[in-house]
Amino acid sequence: MKRETTVLTMSVLILAGLGALMVYSVTAVSPRLDGVFTKHMLYLALGVLLFMVLSHMDYHVLGSRLVFRTVVFGAIGLLFLVLVPGIGAKIDGARRWIRFFGLGFQPSEFARFALVVLLAVKLTRNRASITRFWSGLVPPFVIAAIFAGLVAAERDVGIPAMMMVTAFVMVYVAGARKIYLTGMAGLGVGALVAAIVLFPHRIARITAYLDPWAYRQKSGWQLIQSLSAFAQGGLWGRGAGAGEQKLGYLPAAHTDFIFSTVGEEFGLVGTILVVLVFVAFTWAALRVALNAVDLFGSLLAAGMCTMISFQAAFIMAVTLGMLPTKGLPLPFVSYGGTALISFLMMAGVLVNVGGQARVHKAQRRIAGAEPPRRTAMAA
Repeated sequence: MKRETTVLTMSVLILAGLGALMVYSVTAVSPRLDGVFTKHMLYLALGVLLFMVLSHMDYHVLGSRLVFRTVVFGAIGLLFLVLVPGIGAKIDGARRWIRFFGLGFQPSEFARFALVVLLAVKLTRNRASITRFWSGLVPPFVIAAIFAGLVAAERDVGIPAMMMVTAFVMVYVAGARKIYLTGMAGLGVGALVAAIVLFPHRIARITAYLDPWAYRQKSGWQLIQSLSAFAQGGLWGRGAGAGEQKLGYLPAAHTDFIFSTVGEEFGLVGTILVVLVFVAFTWAALRVALNAVDLFGSLLAAGMCTMISFQAAFIMAVTLGMLPTKGLPLPFVSYGGTALISFLMMAGVLVNVGGQARVHKAQRRIAGAEPPRRTAMAA
């Protein structure tokens, strides 16, 4: 597991470093974004600190009654508070932020971390009944639906979808019957379709995705500019800081569409390298989940890997026009404040789970429970 934890740590540091560079590249040329880079570095510093704490703290602490109840009830309380006028800040018609001292806090991002912890605790405790429908399968999905529903009330469908996908993966890892999971997947797809059909602005995104050039001055503008950024980047890119789309042409160039900025400034080579770093991160996280000391560790690792890797794949596909536009940050890279901190916290837990698996394996070898691995020299 030493190799896996090293890969996890190096991947996170590389992506966070790239993110700092790209956020600076975009914000340095825009007076409208003055001060954003400073905020990003503050969030990054706090996130790295929490990453270090959680990577060294025994992850079983998260399963203790006091800690996980504090995390869960705190997250739910914040999700309610953000909906209260005067407390939650309303931006572009959506109430998703709580602001204090000039900084924004998005409770839905912290709720993701809380949901993974809560599901890991509940699924571990109810492992004996996981193959049953009502007592084993339904409760974790109800829990996830409550979290997703509170976030959906903020007029957000992206994070609720990520929550339900993560719940599905964790329930699968816990050992639920596939026939039941298939039915739940069908219900989830139906709910997602309903959430899109019932809101005209989401229908507009689907229409623009199918033919962005027909709506180039409206809903198709962002996707067209994103594709233009990749095209202008070519093979090697324009060079760090030399991109033009960030000069007011590409909306959200430092947040949801930062991958497009990477493509313009570092070209196809740069984007492939970013994808490979995420692939390495996912491989290491899956290895950690498979080799965790216990089911609780496996569930934590699987849930947090899904939250990070699935979102990374989704948002990169969005910027390339492979999926309809949806505003979500690229993990570790985008400016996003709470999201950046939340992802770094998850990565810290992943490293801790892998570290404990390494120690446990070494102890078993010393005790003789597992024969030492033969080396080429010994052979």
